[in-house]
Amino acid sequence: MHITLLLLAFAGAPALAADGLEAQVQQIERLAVSAHWRESNAKIEALSSRLDALTPEQRHRVALVRLRNLGLAGDARAALEGLADLLQQDLPTALRIRVYATAISIAANTEDWPLAFGWLSESLSYLPEAPDESAKLLGVASYLHTLVGETGKARELALRALREIESGNDPRTLCRALADVALAEDHAHNFREAEGWRRRQIDACERAGDLIFVANGKYGVGKMAARQGRHAEALAWARQALGEFEDVGFAAGAWSARLVVAESLIESNRELDEAHALLTDTLRYYREQGSDLAIAETKRLLARLAERRGDLAAALAHFKQAMAASEAAERDARERRLAYLQIEFDTRLKEQQIALLEAENELAALQAAATRRWQLLLGVGSFGLLVTALSLLGLLRYSFRERRRYRWQSEHDSLTRLYNYQQVRKLGEAAFAHARDTGRPFTAIVADIDLFKQVNDRHGHAAGDEALRSLGNWISEAVDGHGIAGRSGGDEFTILLDTDAAEAEALLQRLRDRIEPITVFGHTFSINISSGVCQADGRAATLEQLIHQADQALYRAKHEGRDRVVCASDDVVVAPESVAGLVVVGSGIEFGRHVSERALSEIREAQVVFCLADPFALAMIGSFRPDAINLGLHYAVGKDRRQTYREIDAAIMAEVRAGKRVCAVFYGHPGVFADVPHRVVRKAREEGIQARMEPGISAEACLYADLGIDPGHRGVQSMEATQFLVHDRRPDTAGLVLLWQVALAGDLSCTRFHAEREGLQALVDKLLRWYPPEHEVILYEAARLPIETPRAERLPLRDLPTARYEEYTTLVIPSLDSPAEEERGGNGPG
Repeated sequence: MHITLLLLAFAGAPALAADGLEAQVQQIERLAVSAHWRESNAKIEALSSRLDALTPEQRHRVALVRLRNLGLAGDARAALEGLADLLQQDLPTALRIRVYATAISIAANTEDWPLAFGWLSESLSYLPEAPDESAKLLGVASYLHTLVGETGKARELALRALREIESGNDPRTLCRALADVALAEDHAHNFREAEGWRRRQIDACERAGDLIFVANGKYGVGKMAARQGRHAEALAWARQALGEFEDVGFAAGAWSARLVVAESLIESNRELDEAHALLTDTLRYYREQGSDLAIAETKRLLARLAERRGDLAAALAHFKQAMAASEAAERDARERRLAYLQIEFDTRLKEQQIALLEAENELAALQAAATRRWQLLLGVGSFGLLVTALSLLGLLRYSFRERRRYRWQSEHDSLTRLYNYQQVRKLGEAAFAHARDTGRPFTAIVADIDLFKQVNDRHGHAAGDEALRSLGNWISEAVDGHGIAGRSGGDEFTILLDTDAAEAEALLQRLRDRIEPITVFGHTFSINISSGVCQADGRAATLEQLIHQADQALYRAKHEGRDRVVCASDDVVVAPESVAGLVVVGSGIEFGRHVSERALSEIREAQVVFCLADPFALAMIGSFRPDAINLGLHYAVGKDRRQTYREIDAAIMAEVRAGKRVCAVFYGHPGVFADVPHRVVRKAREEGIQARMEPGISAEACLYADLGIDPGHRGVQSMEATQFLVHDRRPDTAGLVLLWQVALAGDLSCTRFHAEREGLQALVDKLLRWYPPEHEVILYEAARLPIETPRAERLPLRDLPTARYEEYTTLVIPSLDSPAEEERGGNGPG
């Protein structure tokens, strides 16, 4: 979230008052920026009986202050209507530009992007009459470019305005120009740079007496401190900003400051009840305002608060609502982008006009030559605008085709050209719900190629690909648009039909008749398929359950000899070939993205499911396996983790020895930095019980992807931090060094779950034997949710004891003879 500020411009009032009324108007303008808006409103009310005695310009200046106060008080719509009427009046050019600056900012506050960009385009046409006002509109243009994601352009415009202002002696415009630069750096995620600009803003705005922008600067410092993990400092700044916003009556600023206060309380794990009250009030306010981006941010913090309190169901609910609000906010962002594209060319032309006017002021003695140059530039600019417009049209057409192609690719399997797993489920959910509501029959088919591994082994993977491609074509011909057909993964296909099981079996017979020998590279081979069919009969409450029953029927078809169709409604029940056994699977770091189809199948099919994963993965698994057992309950503060591991080991093996089919789900890759998974697999095998481990995506795999590091470039040395600290281990300074669980460095008791400065200092002291204190290292944390970003905080080695840590923070030490940047990328195709 960021604070949308009213970019007002009250500088430039006449230096000498013509009479006492002029002095009162000037006082109203000063109070507008140096006190609560109610004070300037009171002065306006006191002057209301003498409005007829004011000049038209004075009345317009007073009206601008009154409308600006409406915006501060939260009645933005009334303010916009009044400003639109004011722009219809006969105004001096400098005052008109001030009105435009105020109107554009309030329109942006209400997310009326076409109106904001339209007014910006109109205002640029007046600059030839008042070139000295260019800095104000450059600031507004920078602000709008920030909102449409053009942070580079926004920074350029803000710095350009700042350069123009710094040459003058107007602290108020300098104050606001610094705020524009800070906002652009904030949106570019340059948090340290943004914090520096905010501190300069506070100093300049205090000198100017602009209370709103002083509070805005303190809010900005607090927000940047929070983004850098300094939550105690962020809390102090945000509370101070909140009080000052309330003092001047700036409601929008106060609500934004409350979010930073709440976030800092949550991350500091203190006064959580206060954080909850702040977030509840803030959510109500933003819902009234209809601000989807702010609602998404508030819901994300509520999810984080619920997670802190251990309420995983509430955290998941808040997270889903945050995702929905984020999608709505993304639609708003697309509208902003469209409005930006619509006026981009006009803005460029006006910038050319501004540059030309500056040249004309500097070369006033050569007015005639400058006029001819303007005519030439106008012709060239018009021609360039035409060429650019034609180029944009071609680009938009190309972009439309590419979006359509990318969407098709995202919904279809590239090999078979059928729907992929996600799209089958998406379309199937809607079709299943419609059939259930209308009372129509609905049937699911799950089919795969018999002995498909033998096709790959005997004829090569090219033959396997051709078998899948051919079967995909035959399925498409058999379904012929009267159902939903897709590849579920590997050699398995799913077909959903709005019909009964009898017609489904008839379709499968047509498909089986269509299958013919396949020839690849001169080798001809045949394939057969087995299929499971299940018609919805009321027992399957969800599509997932219906497909699961069809999959069970497919399993029976395999057991009965393959090359056949089995209907789930048949009375024959075949026990699985191997009921008892253990499989250990990995959930990946982001469960929704990383978990494999094989792992999901094992979780669904197991009789007993154990889980040791993050809260969101646990909640997602619980949505389709509510009987899953949470192994995290064995952990406790102050409890020896080795005892916890023994209890988890015993719980899993008790079910395995009872002859049950057991699936144990572990976070990330189940075999990386994990003792229990290897132990239970080994024990089961020693006792003659089938046991295996399915690999998963580890934090190390995410680290290489997020940081852009190729371990093959210089080699990598990977160790647990305590192991490195306690044992005589030497780092390979010529390569990359990874130290895992760095927060627990030095914990020989195995009871800590938090970082302690003494252990971290001991780790730094040992590393200083080989690395200089200023050597840049990275604290890395993989993102666990799609809306999160990975943490990659770069800092000197000597600062490690004072940094922020989670239990899963990893220390990345680049090679000593190469800057951190050179660690990114490899020297081969991989």
